[in-house]
Amino acid sequence: MVIAVAGKGGTGKSTIAALLVRSLLLQDKKPILAVDADPNSTLGDFLDIKYNCTISDIIEETKGLRNLPDGISKPTHLEYQLQQAITESRGVDLLVMGRPEGPDCYCMANNILRGYLQKIVANYSYVVIDNEAGMEHLSRKTSQNIDHLLLISDATIIGLETARRIKELIDKMPFLNIRNKNLIVNKVDSGTILANAEQITGLNLIAILAHYDELSQQNDSPISKLDNNSASIKSIIHLIEKL
Repeated sequence: MVIAVAGKGGTGKSTIAALLVRSLLLQDKKPILAVDADPNSTLGDFLDIKYNCTISDIIEETKGLRNLPDGISKPTHLEYQLQQAITESRGVDLLVMGRPEGPDCYCMANNILRGYLQKIVANYSYVVIDNEAGMEHLSRKTSQNIDHLLLISDATIIGLETARRIKELIDKMPFLNIRNKNLIVNKVDSGTILANAEQITGLNLIAILAHYDELSQQNDSPISKLDNNSASIKSIIHLIEKL
């Protein structure tokens, strides 16, 4: 199963992606591939997985894949290099796109990531993709062949309108092959009214996640340090059961 998260910046996308990975591990749904497709690259920090290489690093080192050794085919060399970009951990592997430096690197990195993901997803029971904020990843087809796209919003009109625009863009791109699109409203305080969330976005509201103090108190601690019985973990496990 491939699960991707997207939405407005600051809504907790990376936190939810990390909680999904953590909750899948607790349920012994392994092996898992965690993909950090956000140039900000924080998913590894949330999961407490240290990585040494990103796809963007590979592009930079090979000068846009033009500076490759003689005597070996480009696909063979590229596959070997990308394999080195996967950081293995207990039950979960991490693949990071990174932050491209050159003007044309984003397109190159996304094309490579998309093609490589399509090839390796069969090796994993679950794939969780943390996309960058906004809608650019969709127009570049990074979020392609997805079982569940979770559009994350906070309890604001701006967040919900962003989710609506992403949903409308997806509807115009059937080649993306996104089988299910659902809305999650995150960081909700008690008493917040969300009666119009589905009407505003045109999406099924699959989960409302509270503003958990335990996550605020984490500071720089990774999600892996959360107690197994924490409220946030329980909420995400319930979400996985719905999916």
